[in-house]
This record gives sequence, C-alpha cells and structure tokens, in this order.
Amino acid sequence: MSSERETFDNLSFLQKLRSLTLLQQNMLTRALYLASHGEIEHEGMKITCTLPEKKRKVSTMLAMTAGQSLNTVLEFAGKEGISVRDCYPIARSVVESFINCSFIVSSPEEVADRAIRHMQFGAWRLSNRKFGAGPYEIDISTSYNKAKELKERFPEFTKDKSWTSLSVPDRIHIVGTLNSNKAAARLTAAYGLIYYLSSEVIHGSLFGASYFYTGYLNEKQSTEEFVEGTKRQIEEMLVALLHAGCGFLAAFYAAQNIEALAEDEQKLFDLLFETTTNV
Repeated sequence: MSSERETFDNLSFLQKLRSLTLLQQNMLTRALYLASHGEIEHEGMKITCTLPEKKRKVSTMLAMTAGQSLNTVLEFAGKEGISVRDCYPIARSVVESFINCSFIVSSPEEVADRAIRHMQFGAWRLSNRKFGAGPYEIDISTSYNKAKELKERFPEFTKDKSWTSLSVPDRIHIVGTLNSNKAAARLTAAYGLIYYLSSEVIHGSLFGASYFYTGYLNEKQSTEEFVEGTKRQIEEMLVALLHAGCGFLAAFYAAQNIEALAEDEQKLFDLLFETTTNV
C-alpha cells in the first residue's frame, strides 16, 4: 500500500470527502484551463479542446462559478452546528451549475446560443419587469415602450422567458442520451441528494427548518446530537457535490473523446464510491 493511500485510509469520513473534493477541484481547474487556453500537455501528450466556441465559453463560465461556490462549501466543511444550514443554497447552486454546463456541452450549439441571448435578455429585464400583486404590484422600466423594445431586441423571449424549457431531470436525460451515461448517472445522484432538501431550506418551509434541527437526531436529543447531525449533513452535501463535479468532468471529456483525462475522472469516482460504501 502506498504511503499516500495509507494516509487517506486513516482519515475520518469527512476528511476523506474534503480530500476528494480538493482533488476534484484540481481536475476542474485543469479542465477550465484546457477550455480557456485551447490545449494542455498531459503525460507527454498534447490535448486540445474541440468544443465549439459558444459551448466552450458558456460551459466554462458556469463551471467556474460552480467551482468557486464549491470552495465556499469547503470552507464551511470544517465547521459544525448552525452555520451548516447556510451551505444548502450554495450546494444547490453548485449542483445545478454543473448540471447546466454538462447539458450545454452535450447539446447542439443552439442551446449555448440561447443561453448567451438569455444572459443579455436577463440584463435588460432586470430593469424592465413587474413584481408584486394587486395594489402591491410594482412596474419598473427604463424603456418608453417596454413591450415594443422586448419584441424588437429579444423576440425569442416574448413568450418563453427562460433559457431552456427543459426541467433539470430532462437536462440530465439529454446528457445521457446525447453524450455520456456515466455523466448522467453521476448528475442524477447529485440531484437526488441535494435538490429536494435545499429547496425546502431555500423557500423557508417548516420542514426545511425541522430537518436541519432534527434530521439526524435519535430519541436522545441533545446539543451534542444536533452538532453531530449537522456534521452528517455537510458530509451528504460533499457527496452530492462530488457526484456533480464528476458528472461535469465526465460530460466534458466524453463530448470531446478525451480518454486520458476521462480515466482520471473515473479513478476519482471509483475512490468516491469506495469511500461512501465503506463508512
């Protein structure tokens, strides 16, 4: 057994997950460098990014933001207690960002083009929209004729104002059918682990509050049990984020047939699987 593997095996479960996440972040950095610079050297081989420009730009921006937010979760991963609850919205953003950039690299370039147009539309809409209801409705606009300007500048968003009409599970399905079964499986696991709970927390439901405080408590309720429960929650989040990151890397490499780097992702996922099934 190598000294590195022996050291890893002696870590706690949470420490192992943090180590795997740091390793994945390094892989993500390499993928982003490949996408932004066009090529890299890997074990004596020259590897080139073959994604079309729009798909490359959109997926790179989304993956970069996911990686940044994942660093924030890692900062919280050394903590226990109340602050863990604030990780749920961040973790949800990471997972959905990785799903979206996987969807982008797996789809026809028209999808990336609409995402870019939606970015421009979103900037315009920020100052041209209605919100509220009844006597509390507010209409803000920087345009003399908002409807006319919308039709002229963004005709594709006059009815459907979203960047894609597909649900998150449908986007994952596209990843699997058009690109990589492995990527879709990893993304589905991430979605299942984080999406439902994070939605309850984000929307301020009673269940979201209750789960955070009692999700892992047994009959003997105490401060110690609560703190231990929040530790379990951060562990679950890291497992979800590792699946999401592996899903994107698998999709990114599969879309370009980069087998050498895909093998590295598979080794990471195999170690993640071993770690989470032998707790």
